[in-house]
Amino acid sequence: SQSAGFGNRTGNINAMSFQNSGYTIQDNTRSAVIELNSKISNTLYNNLIVSYDKQIENRGYMSQMFPTIDILQGSTTLTSVGFDPFTPGNKLDYNTFNVTNNLTKYAGKHTLVGGFNFQKYQSNNNFFPASNGVYIFNSLADFYTAANQSLANGGKPSAFVPARFQFRYSALAGAAEPMQVLKSNRLDLYLQDEYNATKDLKLTFGVRANIIGFENTALENPAISAMTFANGEKWNTGVMPKTQVLFEPRLGFNYDLKGQKKTQFRGGTGVFTGRPPYVFLSNQIGNNGVLTGFIDSDNKGATKYGFTANPGQYYIPSTPTLPSTFDLAFTDANYKFPQVWKTNIALDQKLPLGLIGTIEGIYNNNLNAVHYYNANLDAPTGNFAGVDTRSQFARTDAGVRVNDNVSNGIVLTNKDGAYFKSLTLKLELPYNKGLFGSFAWTTSNAKDFMSAGSIASGSWTSARAINGNNDLSLSTSDFVSPNRLVGVFGYRLEYGKKSGGATSISIGYIGNQGNPFTYTISGDMNGDRVNNNELIFVPNAFQDIKFVPLTVGSRTYSEVEQQAAFWNYVNQDDYLKTRRGKYAERNASFIPMLHRFDLSIVQDIFVNVKGKRNTIQIRADILNFGNMLNDNWGVSQRATNPQILAFQSVVNNQPTYRLATERFTDGTTGLITNTYSKNASVLDVWTAQLGIRYIFGK
Repeated sequence: SQSAGFGNRTGNINAMSFQNSGYTIQDNTRSAVIELNSKISNTLYNNLIVSYDKQIENRGYMSQMFPTIDILQGSTTLTSVGFDPFTPGNKLDYNTFNVTNNLTKYAGKHTLVGGFNFQKYQSNNNFFPASNGVYIFNSLADFYTAANQSLANGGKPSAFVPARFQFRYSALAGAAEPMQVLKSNRLDLYLQDEYNATKDLKLTFGVRANIIGFENTALENPAISAMTFANGEKWNTGVMPKTQVLFEPRLGFNYDLKGQKKTQFRGGTGVFTGRPPYVFLSNQIGNNGVLTGFIDSDNKGATKYGFTANPGQYYIPSTPTLPSTFDLAFTDANYKFPQVWKTNIALDQKLPLGLIGTIEGIYNNNLNAVHYYNANLDAPTGNFAGVDTRSQFARTDAGVRVNDNVSNGIVLTNKDGAYFKSLTLKLELPYNKGLFGSFAWTTSNAKDFMSAGSIASGSWTSARAINGNNDLSLSTSDFVSPNRLVGVFGYRLEYGKKSGGATSISIGYIGNQGNPFTYTISGDMNGDRVNNNELIFVPNAFQDIKFVPLTVGSRTYSEVEQQAAFWNYVNQDDYLKTRRGKYAERNASFIPMLHRFDLSIVQDIFVNVKGKRNTIQIRADILNFGNMLNDNWGVSQRATNPQILAFQSVVNNQPTYRLATERFTDGTTGLITNTYSKNASVLDVWTAQLGIRYIFGK
């Protein structure tokens, strides 16, 4: 994302990054638990648990510190060298102290459980992205020019400047580590009643209240408090969300329809909160312009930033406690942690031949879903002409910002309307005379406005939109699999008891249709200073889309050739050919279903040791077994390039493009023709493993 560099370093098959740009997680976990169980009477019991956990998840470097350098080819990333921009100084440790007490009362047909949970949480997070310096160059030639100038001048900044420069630095005295500290106290109160209404009907009622408050560890930035943002909003980086009270009513049932344990009807509905994602709030504590300063320049202003491998030596302001540019994260004072209202209903039925059939439907309504918007994004300046009349922005940093010295003002807030629904059909054969198996099909759909993550600026810039990322439509979530098939079938033959053995063979199957993708325009087509986020428009006629000549090797493709190739691509794509005269939708296309089989063979050899049966077990597994039989089986497909249009410029108030290219199986490269391509990776080829273990008898 543009929050640090150009992006697409590893998510684009046409781009490349190097292994030593990665990182490791230095996971260090410690925990202690004390539990006390008390019998107060024959019908009253108490359970007390006191625990403490601490986890350290600092990042380890796989190379020496160096700037991040994104080198473009056209409007996409060709390659990236240097450090991962999100790893420098990235440290995280958190600790949790819990006291939980549950009191259980048995009263006839009722089982009552009441109690509380108190949690004291603290996290210490140092997220210091782009503190190594990030440079974006339009071509390899530009990078070579700048790098050679810097080397020839003893490492000083080059006279030739990159297309963009980003650099984050500590704004604290002595360049102290800008640690973000979050402290929270949570109290949960709950009561549940399991009621055996009849011998065939069981009901469960419950209610839970979560009270979540925060200590004021955020710091006010007076310069920001004095500013006015879009729509007249005022923001204070030192104001944490109000104390939250979240209620969770629940109801469940389980009914044996005829009392013969053959037909079971079950279901429930209720609100669930889960563990609060505290990391979302640490954005505000860390991105307030007090802990760090941020330079984000397109090098079109008076101050130029040339290339140097040591940006900290040359670009930290002389008065670092007063950054010239702020990259900010705010939290809505009324923000609440996300909840889900879950509802499910299911029927289990015993069938002939020992089979069990299940049908289950689930509907989840997301309450208080995480949502971001940019409070510093200025209004559009107008609209395009032609068939694509979406909004245009100013195309300069100053023009798209309400406050010119604020690169981002991302607000964490809530938005309702997102949901998930699924239907599952399952047929199961429980273990019977050595045979066992099951097969299930789940179809699902999930809609949200953005599939938000914990990084405020990255989540906002990663959204996909028509008229800018502050104007998002409900669309398919990043995390959905429309169809998933899961099956297993096996047989176990056992011979002998204390001596002898057993042979088991099973084959597992997974068919998954997932990995939704979005047709977007590479570059900054609408001029909002966010790259690769605009959804494409599919015209009714190919002449309505404008191209400029494209040279690939020694071949130059004219506008007419690109228009024809674009139209052929649209007509071969099952989704795009339905969108003529319309915009593409986010995540509306899916990778074709991938079918894979795994084979397992287990040989047990029983050994009689002093009257007990010990077992020597030899196990062989072949993962992606189908690929071993046929090289074309079990190989995943990928979207050839969802960014089929690369924005070039605006001519007569209409956008012009170049069409994406594709590398064909014969090694040649030409205009893109196929939605999907097969590119076998390490995860696609079959693998085998052999294991042996000894099981002691009892």
